[in-house]
Amino acid sequence: MPDLTSFDGVFGTPRSPEQLLAILEKIDLAIYNLLNTDKNAGVTYRVGDRIVDRDGYLAWLLQARRLYGQLLASVPVWSVSRWTDEDM
Repeated sequence: MPDLTSFDGVFGTPRSPEQLLAILEKIDLAIYNLLNTDKNAGVTYRVGDRIVDRDGYLAWLLQARRLYGQLLASVPVWSVSRWTDEDM
């Protein structure tokens, strides 16, 4: 399948709270591993179309974590259902 050149005709659904928590967990693990592995001090990372050092990768991970944290915070905790007498 060729690469997309536009998002026309592409549809999706919002991520569920469980999916957002899983993404946050992956980001947290990447941050933890990055900070606790001295052997990767001189390694470069690819972020999109850029090559960044360890500090740049950490900044990108923290920015992504903030974004997904905001998305999770915006998910309604509950929704209202309309009950009728027939439902009881």
